[in-house]
Amino acid sequence: MTYQWLDEATVLRLLKDLQLAEAGEFEKLPIANAPLLRDSRTVLGNVFALSGTVTGHPRLRDGKEIVTSQLFYLNKDLGIARTMNRWYRVTDGALLKGH
Repeated sequence: MTYQWLDEATVLRLLKDLQLAEAGEFEKLPIANAPLLRDSRTVLGNVFALSGTVTGHPRLRDGKEIVTSQLFYLNKDLGIARTMNRWYRVTDGALLKGH
């Protein structure tokens, strides 16, 4: 399986979010309402991603175990991550405990 970009709009949103995060302008990012990913861990397949139990995802039921789209940004201190498709608030798992 080869990773493919979804569409130009998704890539442009990702780029804008990464630029704002790099500049430390987190207040301009849609993080407050981002899905929560509990017991989060990094996983490696064809790309780095996150796994965990999701709450508040717009298309997935609460409590579902998921593997996210490709991981592009992770800030353990703030407990946030940006995947190809969206921001996540991350908690609990080995990801934040440094394991």
